[in-house]
Amino acid sequence: MLAAVRAHAQTADPRADRDPPSLDLAINNVGLSIGNSRRLTGVRLNWRDAGVIRVEGVNVTLWAPGQNPRATVGGLAVGLVAPGAANLNGIAIGGLAVRAERRLTGLAVGGGAVLSHGSIAGIAVGGFAVVGDSNVSGINAGTLAVMSRAQLTGLNVAGASIIASGGARGIQVGGLAAVVQRRLIGITVGGLAVVSEGPASGLMVSGLGVAARGDMTGMGVGGLVAFSSGRMRGIHLGGLAAVAEGGATGVTVGGLGVVSSGGVGGLTLSAGPVMAGRDVTGATVGGLGIVADGDVRWVALTAGTLRGTGDATGALMGLYRVRSPRVTGVAVSALQVRAAELRGIAVAAHNDVARQRGVVIGIYNDARQLNGVQLGVLNRARNNPGWARLLPLVNARFGD
Repeated sequence: MLAAVRAHAQTADPRADRDPPSLDLAINNVGLSIGNSRRLTGVRLNWRDAGVIRVEGVNVTLWAPGQNPRATVGGLAVGLVAPGAANLNGIAIGGLAVRAERRLTGLAVGGGAVLSHGSIAGIAVGGFAVVGDSNVSGINAGTLAVMSRAQLTGLNVAGASIIASGGARGIQVGGLAAVVQRRLIGITVGGLAVVSEGPASGLMVSGLGVAARGDMTGMGVGGLVAFSSGRMRGIHLGGLAAVAEGGATGVTVGGLGVVSSGGVGGLTLSAGPVMAGRDVTGATVGGLGIVADGDVRWVALTAGTLRGTGDATGALMGLYRVRSPRVTGVAVSALQVRAAELRGIAVAAHNDVARQRGVVIGIYNDARQLNGVQLGVLNRARNNPGWARLLPLVNARFGD
């Protein structure tokens, strides 16, 4: 039987003061309610929600919500100021904000902000910010920020900052910066910076710098710096420098320098120096120098000094100097090639070799032990007989 129009006062939360009355046209809480009814399925119009338990359908409020620790609102929730409940499911629209205490699921649009002290899942658009204390997933956009104190997942766009304390997966775009603790995976763009406090993988692009405390895998582009405290794998470009403390593999480009405490391998390019704490392998171009605390292998070109503490093997050119304990292959320098042992061909104004096996071409060539040919203005083979130790044009010795 249709209930008569009735007005009643009720106390929904023992902590709350007396709630306003409601005017209900409903059967078993299904129908129309005007006022602060605790339960309803249908259409509910209210000034200020407080002590609500469950509303399904359309819920319209005019003022900011009070305490609703057990409230679940599903369907369409519209607030002139801010709809709020423990759980908001469906579509929530707030003139200033949308607020959930535990979980916000569906579509939420807040003129100022979309806030959840728990998780956010779905589509959330905040005039200024989208903020979740737990996981935030789906599509989220804020003029200033999208923030999660847990993990961000999906597509997140902010005019200023993307911030995630528990890592991020998906596509993150911050007008100024994207800052992520733990692991960053996916496509991340920051107008000024992209920073990961853990490993980072995918595509990272920033106007000033991209940085990861851990391995950086994929493609990282920083207008000034690309930095990894771990290992770089993939394609990484720093307008001024690319720095990989744990080594770099793939394509690494630093405008003024490529620096690594580990090895560097693949294609490495810099107008400044390339410096590695271990081997340098692959194709390496260092405008001002190539320095390896280890081997230099395959193709290495520099206008400065090419120096390794181990073997230098392949096609090597140091316009100023090539220097390594052991040089194997072809070494070219305008000034000097210096090696304890040479196997191959060396071309320089001054070739200074302790043990030579092969051919050297220069102005002055000096070998302590020659097993090969010297071509130059003056050639010195210290293991030749006295008359043949210092000869012009050509000197040779074979068989040692």
